[in-house]
Amino acid sequence: MSPSTNYSYLKPHTNQLDDFVSKKLMLMLHETFGSYKLVQWKVKPSTQRIKRPERKHPESQNSQAALRYHHMEILLKTLSNISLFLKLSSLEKINSEPIWKYYRGAKEILKLLKPIILNAILASDITSNEALSNAFEELCSSVQELLEQFESWQPVSSKVYLVLKVELLISKIRNSSLEVFQFLKSSVQHLPNDLSSITVEKIMHAGYEQTSSVIIEAIRDQLDTSEPSSEILVKIAESFSLNSNQETLIEAIALEKLKENAERAKKIVEVEFIGQLIALVTRMHHRLVSIKQSQTCSPVRIPPEFICPLSLELMDDPVIVASGQTFDRAFIKRWLDLGLTVCPKSRQILDHTICIPNYTMKALIAKWYESNNEKLLGPIKSMGLDQPYPPLETEVKKLVDALKSTSIDAQRDATAQLRLLAKQNRDNRIKIASCGAISLLVDLLYSPDTKTQENAVTSLLNLSNIDNNKIDIINANAIEPLIHVLETGSPVAKENTAATLFSLSVIEENRVKIGRSGAIRPLVDLLGKGTPRGKKDSATTLYNLSRCHENKVRIVQVGAVRYLVDLMQPSTGMVDKAVILLAKLATIFEGRSAIGEEGGIIPMLIEVVELGSARGKENAAAALLLLCTCRNRYCNLVLREGAIPPLLALSQSGTPRAKEKAQALVSYFRKYQHRSAGRG
Repeated sequence: MSPSTNYSYLKPHTNQLDDFVSKKLMLMLHETFGSYKLVQWKVKPSTQRIKRPERKHPESQNSQAALRYHHMEILLKTLSNISLFLKLSSLEKINSEPIWKYYRGAKEILKLLKPIILNAILASDITSNEALSNAFEELCSSVQELLEQFESWQPVSSKVYLVLKVELLISKIRNSSLEVFQFLKSSVQHLPNDLSSITVEKIMHAGYEQTSSVIIEAIRDQLDTSEPSSEILVKIAESFSLNSNQETLIEAIALEKLKENAERAKKIVEVEFIGQLIALVTRMHHRLVSIKQSQTCSPVRIPPEFICPLSLELMDDPVIVASGQTFDRAFIKRWLDLGLTVCPKSRQILDHTICIPNYTMKALIAKWYESNNEKLLGPIKSMGLDQPYPPLETEVKKLVDALKSTSIDAQRDATAQLRLLAKQNRDNRIKIASCGAISLLVDLLYSPDTKTQENAVTSLLNLSNIDNNKIDIINANAIEPLIHVLETGSPVAKENTAATLFSLSVIEENRVKIGRSGAIRPLVDLLGKGTPRGKKDSATTLYNLSRCHENKVRIVQVGAVRYLVDLMQPSTGMVDKAVILLAKLATIFEGRSAIGEEGGIIPMLIEVVELGSARGKENAAAALLLLCTCRNRYCNLVLREGAIPPLLALSQSGTPRAKEKAQALVSYFRKYQHRSAGRG
């Protein structure tokens, strides 16, 4: 069942619907958080585990002794886990709500359990009772798991998931405690006062109001294709302390991580249940956004791009993070300080935690604020929009100086910031180039630090969007270092290097320089063995380079054609890029020979003529025309593959160029068949 499962067919049976959904939810909870099966426990905080001794004949004295020893270990381990749990109160990370509330409740129950465990240890004759020992095993398992849940808790973990898990474990502990007490009461002639029924009654009622029922009710509403009521969402928000936009975003990201782990482990029911929790938290987030919007007292509508995705307020100090998203500095810093490395808006993993001032956004907000100043009300007026950033040139010069540093960390940080600044806008690219960054970035293409190298080449890619910078990059002798990155860099660095070479090859004279420098072989290697994006960047660059006649021969000689054949499979998503390059290579003798020698390529070209995109049909027809008009044996192959019908269709309904190529091919085939018939 997916989160969008439709139960509308059950509508006529409304009396049974609640029962059905409740059972379904309980099954999801049961399978998600585990059954009452025993989990292994540790003898020490190390890796040793208690092993149940092999059971022998009941009359075996050694077997009974081993069993008693095993049962005693269970009791001691349970007592040890309880003691460790009671000491967790000193951990600062569990002092936030609702974690502290649930810890206090669990602590109260475990403190009541201690005398029961101690009594069982002292009553040595009890340890040979197998039924009682099994009950203690369940208890030990649950206490240990409870301890592990709180020990592993982090402020960026899911509150909802932890609470649901803890409530089920507390339920198990209560049930096991009742079972243990009943065995003790029936097995021991005299129970101490602290093991009276009053103690067990306290255990059964100690703790807190359970929240899982509210979650189940909300998910039941979702499964019933309706939305949870505002009252339920408010109650959940209060119960789990999810009252701010940032808190709900952290919860959603934590749940998404849990879902990914469950998907990898192929736990289908758990994936389904966590998906419902994510949908619920998402609704809570949307509710918070709506409330924030309704509370805005200003008569002037704030442009959405000026609002911080974390604070939901007008940004005071906009900065860009590694994902390219913009946030208010104070709020994104708080996010990053929690150890979160995921962009709260795009959910993209952040390569680094550097925050770059967004000068453009700052200026736009200031201009908007100035034009609406008299109309604005409330706290917006107190914002520090009149406090400018340091001049851009000053910041860039500092970063350029850092590129000269001998510290790898300084170089890595500086290249990361320049990479983002260069991505922002044209003015930044001009300023970075004018401050002398290009030659230093070229030098850093040889950096032994993978991230610095990747940042440097990506910065050059962004800078190359300006024609003058293209010339400066070539004049800085960048081609050879770029080839070095193509051959030795990370997958991302190789992708961006190919894209940089494409950008540089837009200038005609650069195509000759790049081709003669030896860049074509590593580009073809990337075409055949790179990532999907790397292959696309390589194919685009090779096509641009092939517009220089001498580069066509080089591309053919290093074996590009065989890779292009592989890329003509529809599953690659690169059919058009492969066909256009093949059509370009077919304009030379070496290219036609290589294409002809690759088995199966002609049927593929005919298939593109029949089923491909408009652009693909056009270039496939052009390639076939070049092949057939230059060598008769290709005519026979094309005719045998049944090319005439799709060519006739293309000659009537294709693009102007496609029609021209298709008509020329059909005309040529007629003449060819006429000549062949005459010779016969």
